[in-house]
Amino acid sequence: MKYFCAAFCGTLTIVGSAAAETLRAPGPRPVVVEMFLSQSCKSSPPAGELARRPDVVALGYHVPYWNEVPSHAHGVWADPFSRPEFAERQRLYNMRMRRSDMVYTPQAVVDGVFYAVGSKRDMLDARITEAQFLDEHARPTPASIAVTSADGGMFRIRIDGVGAPYDAYAVSFRPQAVTEVEGGDNAGSTFDEINVVTGVKLLSSEASGPQSLAFEGPPAGEDCAILVQEHGQGRIVAARYCSDR
Repeated sequence: MKYFCAAFCGTLTIVGSAAAETLRAPGPRPVVVEMFLSQSCKSSPPAGELARRPDVVALGYHVPYWNEVPSHAHGVWADPFSRPEFAERQRLYNMRMRRSDMVYTPQAVVDGVFYAVGSKRDMLDARITEAQFLDEHARPTPASIAVTSADGGMFRIRIDGVGAPYDAYAVSFRPQAVTEVEGGDNAGSTFDEINVVTGVKLLSSEASGPQSLAFEGPPAGEDCAILVQEHGQGRIVAARYCSDR
């Protein structure tokens, strides 16, 4: 896999709020923005902000392929939130959308079908608008997810209105994380981030039609989002945060 830092300063700080016990009813489907970034990449300092939009589910995936690339003055920095499985998710997106295994940071993937340089706000806003237009015309009745909490930290979800075979995921994340970067190209920088992904759990694979699922929620201090995606990491057709945000 080939990779590079996009030659643009900044990436988007993901905005969110803490988890709540009372969960909301289904609403209009938000667009999902998956941001792939690294604390070890010079082009990925947290210099921007994704607007507090109720029509967006924003998730930040840290990738590890910059962890072993040293800077001239400060050596290497191992991004504490990076995971190999996040890099693989990014690679699969690029193989499908760009027919290439070359990846870069920061990269934004919108609804699993559009991509943009994550630090280019105008480009990203355009991709979000395109995704909204596609969703409005893709199906007469939009897919929906209802989420309720249960005892013992469990969540129950109900998925309706999905036609094509789909996979369902629970994506856990830290609502806020502050990191003092001590090495690499960003040595001396502070990453103050929101919605930092900590794990992705497959809840159902190649499902068809409505279904109800239950899963154990994230650890204390974390929140989660539910993604319903056409099988094979295709288009995201339904999504929402687990908490009332």
